[in-house]
Amino acid sequence: MFKMHWLATSLVGSALCAQLALADINGGGSTLPQSYYLAPGVLTAGFAPYIGSDLGDKEAFLNNDYNRLIPGAPTRNVHWVATESKLRGSELDGYSMAHGASWGPLIQVPVAATAVAIRFNKAGIGNLDLSVNDVCGIFSGRLDRWEYLSSGAGTYGPLTVVYPQGPSGTTELFTRFLNAKCSEPAGPFAVTRFFANAYPASVPQTAKSAQGSPQIMEVLNATPGSVTFIGSSHASSTLAGLEDGSKVARVGGIAPTPANIVNAISLISPPTANLSTGPFSDPIRWVPVFAASFDGNDPSVVPFPSVGYPILGFSTAIFSQCYADATQTAQVRAFFARQYGSLVTNDAALLNNNLQPLPAIWKAAIRNAFVTPASLRSIGNPNICNAIGRPF
Repeated sequence: MFKMHWLATSLVGSALCAQLALADINGGGSTLPQSYYLAPGVLTAGFAPYIGSDLGDKEAFLNNDYNRLIPGAPTRNVHWVATESKLRGSELDGYSMAHGASWGPLIQVPVAATAVAIRFNKAGIGNLDLSVNDVCGIFSGRLDRWEYLSSGAGTYGPLTVVYPQGPSGTTELFTRFLNAKCSEPAGPFAVTRFFANAYPASVPQTAKSAQGSPQIMEVLNATPGSVTFIGSSHASSTLAGLEDGSKVARVGGIAPTPANIVNAISLISPPTANLSTGPFSDPIRWVPVFAASFDGNDPSVVPFPSVGYPILGFSTAIFSQCYADATQTAQVRAFFARQYGSLVTNDAALLNNNLQPLPAIWKAAIRNAFVTPASLRSIGNPNICNAIGRPF
């Protein structure tokens, strides 16, 4: 499966070669938002076509490693990535030590909210509604037959889990939910990008893995009786498909649609402080994550919602504050102005790809911090980016 993914990615890379040679800004990463970033008009002028590749999105940016996007490709600089995985303090410190003096600070901000859907392939089920206990039991291996589910709709037979083979931001979002909500016999789930390492008892014995969201769907569709967790943009290509209970499970009676997560994200406040100090300058504060409860030491941690669809999180983007090339700086600023705009926006494209746009208060906060010239965190601020920047 890895070889198939490598070949498919390489073919995509070859097809895009001419465009990449002319493009200013190379980026890619998580396959969850891939269809969104490939939608016409989403990426502004100067951006290369998005490369979906679940081979280490954060590492591609942190180490400027283009081979994380296209294995074996000629060396290129990576200017931005998309990921659902929040940068850890150790990653931020490592980047600052290795590149801060010459490249400047990095920026990680949410782009959209997403549900993590439970997609399945089981004939004879018209409307699968899982309890949280069902979800926990399926992915720990405790519930390994369909008849063991609380609402298996009278079906029988073995249940096969399909999961991401490598590092996956979707896995991090999902294991945050499992860690917060499950009490399984072998102990708690770990919050991780690697599902094989999430549960102390390892993955269920009959589980299958695949590299990347499209390949996961291929394995699911080829395996009767299987279940996976996957971003809502891959669970279905349409909004109506997310409400199709014969393919996408409800959890607690709620379907994984954007409308069913909007209330939860609207309750989260963005960082507020002086534009040059405090929370505005702390990258960790800009990426909210869900957990069992609030964290007194980290205001970006919020409890999972008690209403609406319960498995959710954010797809984020990582950029540099400084780029060595002035044209690239202007192009990144233009993307931020559109992505987080108040008038001309990408909101319709997000919804068309089953992603939920950020609330207006978050867009305004991101504009104020990273686009407004008065902010020291503004992209290209000459006081920070004087003679430094991520390489062209």
